[in-house]
Amino acid sequence: MIRALLLACACAWAGAAAANPDGATLFGQLCVVCHGPQGEGTPGIAPRLAGTLGERAASEAGRAYLAQVLVDGLAGPISVAGERFNNAMPGFAPLADAEIAALLDYVVLGLNQGKESVNAGQIAAARAKKLTPNAVRKLRGS
Repeated sequence: MIRALLLACACAWAGAAAANPDGATLFGQLCVVCHGPQGEGTPGIAPRLAGTLGERAASEAGRAYLAQVLVDGLAGPISVAGERFNNAMPGFAPLADAEIAALLDYVVLGLNQGKESVNAGQIAAARAKKLTPNAVRKLRGS
């Protein structure tokens, strides 16, 4: 089941490039399969995004971590809102920095009422680190 979901994400990603990236559209193409149309998550598969990232997204370090997740992916056990997950999320490094920034802005500003946006420069900084999904999880801290 997990492999099928990852394959669906990869197939959706292949057609997601846009000249003027729209975060909501990219979310619909890349993230909905696992995280749901409103970011509500899928029990046992993918965590809720809506309403759970506000505190992390409020700091520069938190937004840098979220950028790293979107660039390099995330693998291994995590807890979100009291629920444990032990799966893998693919990274979207082949997307342009502006596309990843637009996608992350949609998640941070749209689904979490964040106040700080993410720019392509922050995505480029994450991309330069070239971390493994397990290394990204270790950055999480909790």
